[in-house]
Amino acid sequence: MGVGKAYSLHEIDATRAKVRDDQFEAILERVKEAGGEISKDETAPLYDEIGTEEAEIGYERVVEFNLNKFDFQMTRRVREKRIVGEGHHKSLEATDTPMIKLTLKRKPESSDTWQMMDLEDLL
Repeated sequence: MGVGKAYSLHEIDATRAKVRDDQFEAILERVKEAGGEISKDETAPLYDEIGTEEAEIGYERVVEFNLNKFDFQMTRRVREKRIVGEGHHKSLEATDTPMIKLTLKRKPESSDTWQMMDLEDLL
């Protein structure tokens, strides 16, 4: 058999999460290089309800920027825990790999209406 270092699945999951973080930062760098001005970059905890209580399940990062006379809002939600069980027996369980959802919205500077768009159409 081959000789080499055996990687645990935990190390592979951590590498995937790091790559996703790097990709998000690369998108922001491309926006800056294209002349975009970042007006907001905030990170906040992400909560979900378990019965009558709220529990922190991850975090959300919202970045707003202006590029070519359009305002953009890019949101990255990272869920590190999920709710399992039913009824009164719900609990939180850590996920092996963070569940990441990226959304992008845009609107003309002269409008108040946000429209969803594909990330590939940005640059």
